[in-house]
Amino acid sequence: MIEFKNLSYSIDSTAILKDIDFRIADNEFVAIIGPNGAGKSTLIKLLLALLEPSSGEILIDAIPNHKWLKMNSIGYLPQKEIYDRHFPATALDIVLMGLAASLPLGKRFRQAHRNIAEAALEQCGVLKHRNSLIGTLSGGEFQRVLLARAIVSGSHYLILDEPEAGIDQKGVEGFFTILKDLHVAGKTIITISHDLHTLSKYCSFLVCLNVTLHCHSKTELLNSEVIHKTFGDTIQLVDKHY
Repeated sequence: MIEFKNLSYSIDSTAILKDIDFRIADNEFVAIIGPNGAGKSTLIKLLLALLEPSSGEILIDAIPNHKWLKMNSIGYLPQKEIYDRHFPATALDIVLMGLAASLPLGKRFRQAHRNIAEAALEQCGVLKHRNSLIGTLSGGEFQRVLLARAIVSGSHYLILDEPEAGIDQKGVEGFFTILKDLHVAGKTIITISHDLHTLSKYCSFLVCLNVTLHCHSKTELLNSEVIHKTFGDTIQLVDKHY
């Protein structure tokens, strides 16, 4: 379980997030929606202890998040992955990076690690690309490789920041189908997205955020009034066309 307790975050005197208070039960598939600048990515960075809150706290499994993260791994797929397409790394190399923290200092990956990484690639539907250089992969293929890296540690939690960015509609549907399978297998998933149409098909719980918390409920309880309060005149952002 993840709990956000009276969480606020400000930069100078500007409130980025204010009085955020809700909990995410185990094995939920959570979507966080809101307009640009709503604080969605900031909320994720606070959860991952990449930022310190101005007030309030975050608990993961009843433990303060910064302490929990020192003892456990968490799957994370950031909004943008900046990389050199000409760097001579294969898809398998990228996924193995997700196991680097488990290696003793000075040790190299063994076949057992490669087997785990290949299993993650297979789960994400890109095992056939394990020896492909990253520069030869399409945007959708590379995103699946990054997803494999995020799940390879076996963490119960998976966090994604706009994973559909740069992927066509068919690719988005395939990607979210993989996420749904991971959810059914027991993972708690939190994803940021503007694509309400896709989210309504796959997610079990919705958080509407725009500096403050407007709604957190099962997705079928969402209504147009809450959407309008969250997005205001930017409502078109949730009606994504590819």
